[in-house]
Amino acid sequence: MKGTYRIEPREQITLPLQLIGGGNGVTRDISACGLYFETDSELQVGSLIDFEIELDTPGGPMKFKAQGEIVRIEPLGGRTGAGVKLLASRLVPVE
Repeated sequence: MKGTYRIEPREQITLPLQLIGGGNGVTRDISACGLYFETDSELQVGSLIDFEIELDTPGGPMKFKAQGEIVRIEPLGGRTGAGVKLLASRLVPVE
């Protein structure tokens, strides 16, 4: 269904994203319940991914660790855009 209604506002933010198990990407936007990122990795709609995003905070560097489900894939001329629904996430200090 095109043009689905989003409850959570999306923030346009570009951050490096590390896929657990190999690969990386860059976020385009993030909301409380999902995000969109671009990657060179092969992804499939319906698959689960684990990833980390490193954040600089006033208290020092933190890692946003999360698991999500790929809900949308867009070919971007050699790269892939992926919409992810967050299933679980936590913020931990960088060791």
